[in-house]
Amino acid sequence: MTGLPDIQRLTERITYEHSEQAYKQLFLLFYKDLYRFAYSMLKAHEASEEVVSDVMMRLWIQRERLPEIRSLRVYLFTAIRNAALNYLEQHHRYTSWDLDNVEVGHDLDLYNPEEILLKEEWRRQIETMIRSLPPQCQMAYKLVREEGLTYKEVASIMGIAENTVDRHLNIAFRKLTALARKYQH
Repeated sequence: MTGLPDIQRLTERITYEHSEQAYKQLFLLFYKDLYRFAYSMLKAHEASEEVVSDVMMRLWIQRERLPEIRSLRVYLFTAIRNAALNYLEQHHRYTSWDLDNVEVGHDLDLYNPEEILLKEEWRRQIETMIRSLPPQCQMAYKLVREEGLTYKEVASIMGIAENTVDRHLNIAFRKLTALARKYQH
């Protein structure tokens, strides 16, 4: 990816040089994706900003541990997921027994360019179809299709096996295909 800062180099500068400039670059590099992911779970702008800021602040505070992290992207998405779930539980929006049922939302601006070009009617139908998926399928779909993560990365973020990610995506695609056929007729 041309033009993007080298994540490895930024983490080295943060860890060994305590570079605030490198930290700011890293923060800006990940902020948009992390915010969207937090918002998809929390459905609140302020709470999403708070969760992302807290996770990134912890990253700065624990910067000496950065070399231990194999994939910073997976680590950050996992941390956002956990922080969002903790936020929901602390604010009594969910209890610990139903956190697996937290719905992951989908904003229309998150779709790929081809979908953005579709008519407004079709986009609403797609959004409705995705919202009809079970929460875990929604999360797997969002992370793979919209964030471009691998099954292995998604499995790590969601705390499930890669085969389970595959099953969630198969369920999602089957349901979306069936619903799309209904809308076409």
